[in-house]
Amino acid sequence: MPSHLNFSQNSNAKEYRAKLLIHPEYQRLRVRIRQYRARVAVVLLTCYLSFLFVFVSFPQVLLQPVSAQNPTPWLIPAAIMLILFQFLVTGVYVKQMNTVFDDELERIRQDVEV
Repeated sequence: MPSHLNFSQNSNAKEYRAKLLIHPEYQRLRVRIRQYRARVAVVLLTCYLSFLFVFVSFPQVLLQPVSAQNPTPWLIPAAIMLILFQFLVTGVYVKQMNTVFDDELERIRQDVEV
């Protein structure tokens, strides 16, 4: 019989989910994860908006060549640095979610199962 038709298993899953959702440590973990995501979003948004503000307000700064021998404008290295920073922040975010928060969630899940 398919698992979605097994009503006793489905009710056990609902009961487990209800216990997990009301667990105080799980609720605190959800708040911490939400706050962490918000901080990461603010950091990235601040960087992108700062870049856009400088480009819109002072385009001559970013459009100046890097040097007399190199006609590449400062816009290119600045954009590359912004992209690399985004990768770095994303890597830190994934590591934090996969280590700290997943470990805490697993501990809470084991506590709920008992």
